[in-house]
Amino acid sequence: MSDNQQFFRDTAERILADRLEQKHIVAAESRVLPGELFATLAENGIFLMLVPEEQGGIGASVAEALAILKPAGSAAAPGPLLETMLGNGLLAQAGVAPVEGTIALAFVGADELAGAVTLHDVGWGGLADHVLVVADDAGRARLTLSAGADWLATPGEGAAGEPSDRLSAPSLPGASAVLDAAGSYADALRRAALLRAGQQLGAIEWSFTRSIDYTGERSQFGKPIAKFQVIQQMLAELAGHVLAASTLLDAAAVGLSETLVAAAISRVGDAADSAIAICHQVHGAIGYSKEYALNYRTRRLMAWRADFGGVEYWRGALARGFITATREQFWPAVSDAGLQGAA
Repeated sequence: MSDNQQFFRDTAERILADRLEQKHIVAAESRVLPGELFATLAENGIFLMLVPEEQGGIGASVAEALAILKPAGSAAAPGPLLETMLGNGLLAQAGVAPVEGTIALAFVGADELAGAVTLHDVGWGGLADHVLVVADDAGRARLTLSAGADWLATPGEGAAGEPSDRLSAPSLPGASAVLDAAGSYADALRRAALLRAGQQLGAIEWSFTRSIDYTGERSQFGKPIAKFQVIQQMLAELAGHVLAASTLLDAAAVGLSETLVAAAISRVGDAADSAIAICHQVHGAIGYSKEYALNYRTRRLMAWRADFGGVEYWRGALARGFITATREQFWPAVSDAGLQGAA
């Protein structure tokens, strides 16, 4: 981890420790955003991480943004933190000034925006100050920014119990802009999915660490359950998932090629599935209780694995990257994985 990444991680952990409590995480499931947390994040420039310095931002890399989002996932921080951070970065890339307040993100095909518009399952859509629609316009990313008040929101909720709303409008509101020549719809979607995987990894690491601690606290038959071989085997299996997912995610944040990003998201998805199963097995019934913090991480893992394409989409993208390779091309493609000449 670079000095910058460590600084950003320390900053995020300090803010989250000072401004986020369990009551705020619970309240988010009743459609209440943690206002003090988001105000402090804004004051510290977190939402301008991906905006270039010449446009008033911090000019951080995706890897440095992950240093913020991993602690956020670990803390189960509610609200459109990723969406606001990435949304401002995309706006800057299109030559549009960043906005104040929160942003809800919706990735859609251009054919979904003709006539009356309905956006489904938009995280925090009815609560965000702004809605940023990212449309696939013949491969380019066309951004349309509007006020949240321009949409009719039908409240819904995702697997984590957090708002996931349907937004409707007679026609697409707001002003449009296209990403610069270096940007594309695929690139924007890759960054969104990779950043969400960072939040997932943070939640996985928290669940893993808490499970290790719990096995030392919980006794059965006169000894800590950490002494039982079956518990040790389950936690060792999860440790392997965490290490593999972390390694691939770090590489993808640097390379940003479709192959690396797809591999990282797929591997984080495997780690999430393992964490959900193993951590709840280790904890027993207490892990399902809303009075216990584990389920706020594992329910987010279930919800986040479907965001920005979802694990199945990225596994398909990974397969498509190799399916046309000849026998001679296959191993170089696997061993390079996009690190050279990354897209």
